[in-house]
Amino acid sequence: MSGPSITLTHRPDLGLVIARWQRDIAPAELHGDYLAIRAVADEAACGRWLLDLRRRDDITEPTVNHWVGHEFAPSLRGRYAAPARLAFLVSPLRAQQPVLVQVSAGESDCLIATFTEEAAACDWLTAD
Repeated sequence: MSGPSITLTHRPDLGLVIARWQRDIAPAELHGDYLAIRAVADEAACGRWLLDLRRRDDITEPTVNHWVGHEFAPSLRGRYAAPARLAFLVSPLRAQQPVLVQVSAGESDCLIATFTEEAAACDWLTAD
């Protein structure tokens, strides 16, 4: 490891939790990062998250995507006042890769979208 893998910010003015990965990380470390994001979100009662993946190369790693889609996202069901919204911010090159995360509607009421522009991601997250 070379320094923190993630920075976390709660933006009450926007109603968002913002997580920015600073480097590539191992899948086990990524699980811990997602749990840290959820802890910050729980403390703020904030189910709208901007997840900035632009510095990570592992965004199509199958075991990570499966864990997020089938274990982590379902853990968000009923956790906040409204269904959780996760906006994944990726580089334009990464946006051309296969689907990042698939979430079964039967397992989660979590809404997930992918963006290449931060403003568009924030607009989607803050829409009612």
